[in-house]
Amino acid sequence: MNSFIVAALLLCGATVALASEHCSYEDAEIVMKEWHQITSRGNSAPILMRAANVLFSGIFEKDPAARNLFTRVHVEDMHSGEFHAHTLRVMTGLSELINKLHSPAVLGSMLKHLAQQHALRDGVKHEHFHEFRDILYGSLGQLLDEYNPDAWKNCMFGILYGIAGNLP
Repeated sequence: MNSFIVAALLLCGATVALASEHCSYEDAEIVMKEWHQITSRGNSAPILMRAANVLFSGIFEKDPAARNLFTRVHVEDMHSGEFHAHTLRVMTGLSELINKLHSPAVLGSMLKHLAQQHALRDGVKHEHFHEFRDILYGSLGQLLDEYNPDAWKNCMFGILYGIAGNLP
């Protein structure tokens, strides 16, 4: 078997194992239920866009140089169609990952794909995902009536590490 395929399968398996090790079935249930509170309020696109605006604004405030990673989606105008489309892709992608917490094989495949995509982007660093995580955790308490930070931390570890674990 091709050594690249073997390495990819091992990485995928390790990522799913990490996600499972930290994110119990009960944690996943809590996260999915709480996320559903955000996305089930009618048309979820405007809610996800507002959440994305908070996340990306926070990232750019903490690390202004991170704007340079998004020039192809016209970050210079955070209200442009291109930037909104990108941020909506990020948030719907996050939603898909959260909704696959009980499907480790599917989640692992999605994380592997996202890890490969982010590895190809010059300048994307592991620390950017820490910034995303910190802002997300800080925002969820404002978006949710009930927020279980421990469950979110347990489950988001596997998701974020699955995407960013091999980044510099």
